[in-house]
Amino acid sequence: MQILPIPGNLNLLLTLLILVVGSIVTLAAGKAGGKAAAWSCFVFALLSSLMFFANVLPVVLSNGSYSDVSFVLAGDPFNFVFQLYADGLSAPIAAIILGLSTFTALYSVGYMEKESNLGSYFSLYLLYMAGMIGVVLATNLIIFYVFWELMLIPSWIMIAKWGGKHGEGAVGIGFKYFIFTHLGAMCLLFAIGATWIYTGSFDLLNMTLTGIPQLAINIIVILYMIGFGVKLALFPVHTWLPDAHAEAPTPISVLLSGVMIETGGYAIARILNTYFGTTIATYTFVLSTLAVVTIYWGGIMALVQKDTKRLFAYSSISQMGYLFLGLASATSLGIAGSMFHIVNHALCKGLLFMVAGCLMITVGHTTGRNIDELGGLGAKMPITATITLIAGLSIAGTPPLIGFAAEWLIFAGSFSAGNYLLATLGVIGSALTAGYILWFVKRVFFGDIKPGLEDVKEAPAIMLVPMAILAFFAVIFGIFPNLVLQFILPAVAGLGVGG
Repeated sequence: MQILPIPGNLNLLLTLLILVVGSIVTLAAGKAGGKAAAWSCFVFALLSSLMFFANVLPVVLSNGSYSDVSFVLAGDPFNFVFQLYADGLSAPIAAIILGLSTFTALYSVGYMEKESNLGSYFSLYLLYMAGMIGVVLATNLIIFYVFWELMLIPSWIMIAKWGGKHGEGAVGIGFKYFIFTHLGAMCLLFAIGATWIYTGSFDLLNMTLTGIPQLAINIIVILYMIGFGVKLALFPVHTWLPDAHAEAPTPISVLLSGVMIETGGYAIARILNTYFGTTIATYTFVLSTLAVVTIYWGGIMALVQKDTKRLFAYSSISQMGYLFLGLASATSLGIAGSMFHIVNHALCKGLLFMVAGCLMITVGHTTGRNIDELGGLGAKMPITATITLIAGLSIAGTPPLIGFAAEWLIFAGSFSAGNYLLATLGVIGSALTAGYILWFVKRVFFGDIKPGLEDVKEAPAIMLVPMAILAFFAVIFGIFPNLVLQFILPAVAGLGVGG
C-alpha cells in the first residue's frame, strides 16, 4: 500500500482540522474554567465557518463545485481516495451546519455557564460539528460512514452526561439513542458493503450500477433507507427522537433537531436519489405515504404535548415527513425543496429549541418546560416572543418566511410525481403545524401573567443576539430564496426522473 499525496487547495480539509484541533485546545482551556472553554469553542467554530464561507462558497457559486484531494492510498484490492467535496447540493447544507453550530456555541456561553466539566462538553461539541460537516463533504462511502459514527459518539456522551435536567433518565435515554442510531448505522454499513461488492467502488461521485440484479438493488435501497430513515426519525423508527431531544442539553437539542437529523435527508439525495433514482420513482407512492404518516403522527403528537421541548421534538418528526415527501417524489423540484427545507428547519427549529432554553433559564428548568405553568410572558419577554412567532410561522410554511418557499417546492415536486392525494394531505398538514405552534404561542406568551412569573425578564443578551441573527436570516431567505436556491437548483437538476 502506497500513500500518494496530492497537492492543491485544502480549505475543506482545514475547515475540518480547525474543529478537530480546536477540540483538543478547548479541552485544555477547560482547566482554566468553563468560560474559557466556552469562548474557545466559539472561536474555533467561528474560524472554521469563516474558512468555509470565505474560501469555498464563492468557488462553488462561480464554478459549481470545490474539491480537496488530500491523498490516495494506492494498492490492492482498491485505491482509497480521501477527498472532500462541496457542490450545490452539499455546500448549502455544510454552510447551515457551520452557521447554526457557531451561533449555538455563542448561545451556549450563557446557557451552560452553571454546568460543570465544560472543557469536556465543548471539546465534544466541536467533534460533533466535525462529524456533521464530514458527512456532508465526504466523497468516499467509508469516510462517510466514519463521520456518520463520529456524529453519534459525542452527541451520545453529551446527552448521557449533561442531559436530564427534567428527569433522571439521561443515561437510559442516551443509551436508547445510541442503540437506535447505531442499528441504523449497521444497516448503512451492510448497504455500503453490498454497494462495493456490485460496483467495486466506494466513490460517492462516480459509481456505475449497470448489470446489478434488480433484487440486489432493492435490498441495497432498503438497507440505505433504514439507515437514513432512523436518522431522520421517520415513522415507525422515530421513538428515540422525542426522548433524546427533550433530555439533551438545550444547545445539543438545537443541533440534534436543527441539523443532525437532516443529514439523513442529505444522504438520501446524495446517494439514493443520485444513483437509485429510478427505484425511488418506482416506489414513490409507498415512500410518500410513509412521509405523510410521519407528518401527521408527529404533528398530532406535538399538538397534545404539555412539555415545551417534547412539543418541538415531535414537531421535528413531522417536519422530517415533509423533507422525506420531497425526496420520495424523485423529482428535481421535490429534491430541491427538501434541501431548502433543511436550511429552513435548521434555522427555525434550532430557534424554537433556543426559545425553550430561554424559558428554562429565565423561569426555571422545570417550570420553563411546563406549558400549563406558563402564560403572559409576551410582555416580559417581547424579543423571545417575536422570535418564536417568526420561527414557528416559518415552520408552518407561512409567507414570506423561508418555510413557504421550501414547502412550495416540496409540494410542487410531489404533485408533479402524480401523488395528488398525498401531496394534498401534506398541504393540509401545514394547518396542523400552524395549530400547535399558535397554540404554544398563545399559552406561553399571551393572556394573564401566571403567579410567580411577575419578575421574569428576557434571557441574557449572549443568548438573544445569536437568536436574533438566525431569525433575521429566516426572513431574508424567505424574501430572497434564490440566495440559497442558486446553489441547490443546478445541483439537483439531473437527480430527479421528472418534475
